[in-house]
Amino acid sequence: MKVILLALLCVPAWAQENTSRLTVLGYQWTTTHKTLTFSWPGYSNTSCNGNVTMNGNVSGGSLYASGTTSNTCSTTYTPPTNQNIEIQKPVVYILADTDTNRMIMTCTRNVRWSQCHALNPGPFLGRIDHGHFEVQATFGKGKEEWVKFDIVQQSAISAPEASPTKASASQVEASASIEAPISEAGTAAPVARWKSMTTGTIRTLRFEGDYIYGETVLSEAAAKAGSFFLLDLKKDGDKYIGKQNGKVVRSDGGASCPIAWQIELTLVTADRIEGRGFSPPTNAKIDWKECTFSPPAEWQNFTWIPVR
Repeated sequence: MKVILLALLCVPAWAQENTSRLTVLGYQWTTTHKTLTFSWPGYSNTSCNGNVTMNGNVSGGSLYASGTTSNTCSTTYTPPTNQNIEIQKPVVYILADTDTNRMIMTCTRNVRWSQCHALNPGPFLGRIDHGHFEVQATFGKGKEEWVKFDIVQQSAISAPEASPTKASASQVEASASIEAPISEAGTAAPVARWKSMTTGTIRTLRFEGDYIYGETVLSEAAAKAGSFFLLDLKKDGDKYIGKQNGKVVRSDGGASCPIAWQIELTLVTADRIEGRGFSPPTNAKIDWKECTFSPPAEWQNFTWIPVR
């Protein structure tokens, strides 16, 4: 019970309420060093060789025998022994922000197959599970895992002060810019086609309350092979936060890889959408065996406009 209470005290209050969002700012790997001394006692070993000498005589028709015995012994000694073994373990420290706190998380990779991983900069979900702080992350082949961390340090984030007039104006502007586009009839816009100004990609978007759903328009060959990219975003304050899930299929159909990339929209109007996505660049090469990309994923800004 003490362990659980201490764990709860070491995490921000928001994390004790199921799941919430945090942003990883960076990470650093280091190595712990520890020397273990093993000792075991000495011992001795004695071995002996014996010689027997016999004498005999005859008296009255009877044989009489006598003899002497001599022993030669030697003893060997093995002294007590000590041996020092150097133990090294990789440790990762991660700097992350919640809405109210900045914290340092850590985990130790005790064995090669440990679930301790570094987290690339970007948004993640965190939670408390059975007294442990966990972060949801996506690793090789698109598999999502909850990675356990210890929080070793945290401090409150102090927001810069602003005058009431300026703060009020900022809130009104943010609120107006992130609402779903409104049609001339005064209702949420229907399914619409939007074009990326950075890649030329076309996607359809559907606005439903606090949610935005989308699908990338692919070539007939890519769609037939099984490739797809779907958007699922939810309004969160002055942003829409979510993921792009999907699957990429090699042109010959012989291999495929699932994808799950973070995405957020910072401006949503009837004429323009701006945001950024944590994904590989368009010219990235795919390792179809490991389902990894080179260059790897990074934050990339984008702008979408409606197709008239």
